[in-house]
Amino acid sequence: MDVKSFFIRYLLFPVIFMVATAIMTVINKKNKVLNNKKLIVIMLLTAVALGLPGFLGMLNLQFMPWGYIICQLYYISLGVVFVWLASLYYEDELLERRGFFFICSLITTLLGAFLFKLAFDWLSDLKYGIWAASSVFIFLLPTLFWWAYIAFLNIPLEIYKVWQYPTVPADISMEHLDFNRLLVLEVNLYKNTNDAEPLKVKAKAPRNMNFGLWFQKFIDDYNLKFPESPIQYTQANTEYYKWIFYIKPSFFKQRQFVDPDLDIEQNHITESYAIFAKRVSEVASVTERKGDEAVYL
Repeated sequence: MDVKSFFIRYLLFPVIFMVATAIMTVINKKNKVLNNKKLIVIMLLTAVALGLPGFLGMLNLQFMPWGYIICQLYYISLGVVFVWLASLYYEDELLERRGFFFICSLITTLLGAFLFKLAFDWLSDLKYGIWAASSVFIFLLPTLFWWAYIAFLNIPLEIYKVWQYPTVPADISMEHLDFNRLLVLEVNLYKNTNDAEPLKVKAKAPRNMNFGLWFQKFIDDYNLKFPESPIQYTQANTEYYKWIFYIKPSFFKQRQFVDPDLDIEQNHITESYAIFAKRVSEVASVTERKGDEAVYL
C-alpha cells in the first residue's frame, strides 16, 4: 500500500474530524455552550461506542441481514440513551441550540461510522464496511424524533369563537354596507345533524359586514327560500345550536378559524376558499353522532 492510499483510507477522515472539531470548539467557546474538553471527550467516547459494532465484521456473509439488524437495534437504543442523558444534563443545549447540537452529533456519527468501517474491514474479507457502516446513521433518529415531539407539544391549541343564533334575532341594518364590492362565498354545512353529506351553497356577502350577522341572514334567507328543507339551527329542546366557522386554505395548511364578531374582510375571507360551518356541542357523553354533531367543545 502506497502512502497516498494509506492516507486516504486511514488518515483523511481523522484529519477532517480534527478540523471540524476545532471549528466546533471555537464556536462552542464563543457561545459558551459547554466546556471544550468535555465536548471533545463526549464526542470521542460516543464515536467509540458507535464504532464497536464494526467488530461484527467477523460474521462475514452472515452479517446480512442479522448483523445489520442487530446494529440498528443497538444504535436506536444508544440514540435513546444519548437523548435521555442530553435532556438530563444539557437540556438547554438540546432544545435551544439545535443547530450546534446536531452538527456535533453528525460529526460524532461520521467518526463512529469511520471507526465502524475500519473494524469491519479488518475482520471481514468482503470489504463492504462502508455499506455496513450506513447502519450507524440511525443513531440520529431519536434526536430528530425528540425535537419533532417537542415541536408537536409546542403547537398552540386552536382558538376559536362560538356563534349561536340569537334568541331575539337581530335587526340587520344594510345601510352602511358596501354593495359595490360583493364577494360570492361558498358555505359548506349540514342542513340537519343526521345528514350524510354536507350542503354546498354560494351566497353574496359585503366585505364590511359582520360575519355573525351575515351567517344569521344567510340562514334566514335560505330557510325563506326553501321552507320545505330548511337549515336546522334549533335543537329538540328548542335551544339554539352553537357553531364554529373555519376556512381550509390547502391540505398542507392549518384551518383558519373565523371570528364571528369581526367582519368578513377582517377575517381575511376570500372567494378562493370555502367556509365550513360546524355545529358544536358541550355534551361529550353522547355515544354516537352523525354529521357535524360529532364535534364537541
